[in-house]
Amino acid sequence: MLSKLQIAQMYETFRHLLRDLEPFVNVTEMRLAFDKEGNAFLVAPDFSEPLDTKNQGNQAAREEMRQVIAKHRSIHSDPFAIPQDNP
Repeated sequence: MLSKLQIAQMYETFRHLLRDLEPFVNVTEMRLAFDKEGNAFLVAPDFSEPLDTKNQGNQAAREEMRQVIAKHRSIHSDPFAIPQDNP
């Protein structure tokens, strides 16, 4: 289970990541959520993805969140993307 300090650090990391990605990716309604066991999830209207919170520092957590967001919000995952725009 994550401590209150770890949860606060993870939330702060998430907040800064969203601020950095906002000009490039739709981060509307994206949330960081925790269940009663302390497991973390990245949640948006179109996906929910668990995060590995064991033994992670802020940089590793940020990178994992970034990868989850890229997986679900990149142009390659967009079903409405124009095919010729994809490399």
